[in-house]
Amino acid sequence: MGITFASLSRATHMALKSALAATPATAPLPLGQVHEALSAALGHNTYAAYKATASSGEESAFYDYAQHVILDLPRPEQRLVALGHAQLTAVIAAAVRGAFVTLLPASKIHDDVSDLEAVIYDDVVDAIETSDGYSSELAMTNACGGDFDITLEAPVPIDQARGEWALNATGTSSLEQDPDKVYHGDTLDVSAQAVFQKLGRRVLGEMTVEDAGGSIQREEFDPGDEMPDFEPDDDLGGARV
Repeated sequence: MGITFASLSRATHMALKSALAATPATAPLPLGQVHEALSAALGHNTYAAYKATASSGEESAFYDYAQHVILDLPRPEQRLVALGHAQLTAVIAAAVRGAFVTLLPASKIHDDVSDLEAVIYDDVVDAIETSDGYSSELAMTNACGGDFDITLEAPVPIDQARGEWALNATGTSSLEQDPDKVYHGDTLDVSAQAVFQKLGRRVLGEMTVEDAGGSIQREEFDPGDEMPDFEPDDDLGGARV
């Protein structure tokens, strides 16, 4: 255990010094203001606000088991403008990202939640496709394959969730019908929930996929559709035209 806010701040400060060395006219940013920028990137308005959440246990003391970090990039930009460092927003954002990449190489660093959704999409689809609820419904369709189209949506914003944070997955799986078998549907409605342990306001631990499954999409008859015509047939009693 050892990756803390303090170690991330030091790594950010060092990266920033290195970046600013090429522009001697720019004064180095004090460590205290690096604290402010890092706190903002983690979803807090000020360093004091970060310390308050850390004291309450909402923000973990250690980030060693972080799997995903979703940086809040607009917030440090606003904070740096307020501190009189608007010209440094891009270089400081790069330094913050670099600190996370260096100290947490196994974690995935994202610029926003949509980036996270793209990264976990295949894992959520795989969990649905291998679930008993999906497999049993698929077996009843006499179809095969599965072309998934799902949407991930957070019922609670990441900054507001406590303890755990979830993304609800809903969508469809389009199947290929076997022409030699009786048709029982070629689309499944699918759903699941991706649940993350929260290590901080925008730092996530392990993901589990829960309540994964599917159900055959029921086709409703449209009264506007024409019914098929039939002609008398001596053997079958009626044949479709």
